[in-house]
Amino acid sequence: MSETETTAGDGTTSATDRIREVLGRYRLPGFDLEGFLQARQADIDAMSRATSVAFAGAQTITDKQIDLLKATLTQLSEAVPGSTSASSGTDAGDAVEKQRELVQSTLSRTLEGMKEMAEAAQRAQAEIFDIALERARSNAERLRSLFTLEKK
Repeated sequence: MSETETTAGDGTTSATDRIREVLGRYRLPGFDLEGFLQARQADIDAMSRATSVAFAGAQTITDKQIDLLKATLTQLSEAVPGSTSASSGTDAGDAVEKQRELVQSTLSRTLEGMKEMAEAAQRAQAEIFDIALERARSNAERLRSLFTLEKK
């Protein structure tokens, strides 16, 4: 058994076990269930890795969005008229200027955070595509070798 089959943490074991259970019910003559599962294990592993990458990417984006929201709300709540800086006797023009600068810097940081989130999503999608492409190439090579063997 491969390492992934013995690891329950990534869900691969349960998927392999379910496939084994379903196909095992049918006892097809000439069908090598274990051989089939071993051949498909790489596909199951690739899908598991792709799912893990997608989840990690989504989690990163979610965490970043929460951080951005908290920071933005904190910054903007400080800019609300009547805050301690505005009510401490400072000139009204200075308070307005400080609020403008605060809103501008908050928006700038928010836009930078959005850019980082988009880049994280793009990296995750590229990695998922690479995993799927690797499996497709491997399957194509396997098919090619089968045809080569058949011609001999």
